Amino acid sequence: MKKSLIFFFSILILTSLVTAESVDIEFPNGNSFEAGESITFKVVAYDAQGKPIDGTIKITIEDAERKARTEKTALSKEVINIDLGEKASSGQGIITAEYQNAEAIAFFEIGRKELARFELEENTLKVTNIGNTKYSKVIKITIGETTGTKEPTLDIGESVTYRLIAPEGTYGIRITDGKTTLTRGEVRLTGTGNVVGAIDESASQRSPLTGVASPDEDSDEALLSYVKNNSFVYIFMIAIFAAMILLGIERRYKKKAK
Repeated sequence: MKKSLIFFFSILILTSLVTAESVDIEFPNGNSFEAGESITFKVVAYDAQGKPIDGTIKITIEDAERKARTEKTALSKEVINIDLGEKASSGQGIITAEYQNAEAIAFFEIGRKELARFELEENTLKVTNIGNTKYSKVIKITIGETTGTKEPTLDIGESVTYRLIAPEGTYGIRITDGKTTLTRGEVRLTGTGNVVGAIDESASQRSPLTGVASPDEDSDEALLSYVKNNSFVYIFMIAIFAAMILLGIERRYKKKAK
């Protein structure tokens, strides 16, 4: 019986010597990374005596908004490179490492990348946020000699489209936000009057024109052209107003008849 107990306790002691007492996450080159850069780190498991040991460790890594998430297993003491992708949000990400009953947590930083992609197809400009943070830069749109601005607010991956208009003809187009620039020559555009600009094609929020060829006389012509193009709205309003007048006359006539 005594020999069995001695053997049992010997096994427990030996097991404790090889069981991980802790796990640690290390960043060989620092814990700050650029947008799109792989997150590089190393996870090490230690025994009760604080000596590094071998073993398979479960790793979870998430970006600041917990939208980009990767899970994998890696060996203790192995240098790990994980790519969270271009759209991993900026800010403080988190790494969790688990080995047996030990767990470690470490934080890292992903830098901001405010970046848009411009696409021009015929008279339609599409602006897409391809960065890792909200996009709200001022975009200068030049059509021929006229320059106007737009300032969209786009979440990561979100897009907005603008319809470019001008008196019928071909124009040189330049779109820039100071970092991304798109230029095209001989782009054919059509419009009404002397209006030159970009109209937000979003159904929920149509914005004014980017610019007008001349601030005075052409502005008046542009306004008249806009009114003509929206004549249906005004006819509808006049019809409602006329119906209200007729209804009022009818009620008055009924009162007199009584």
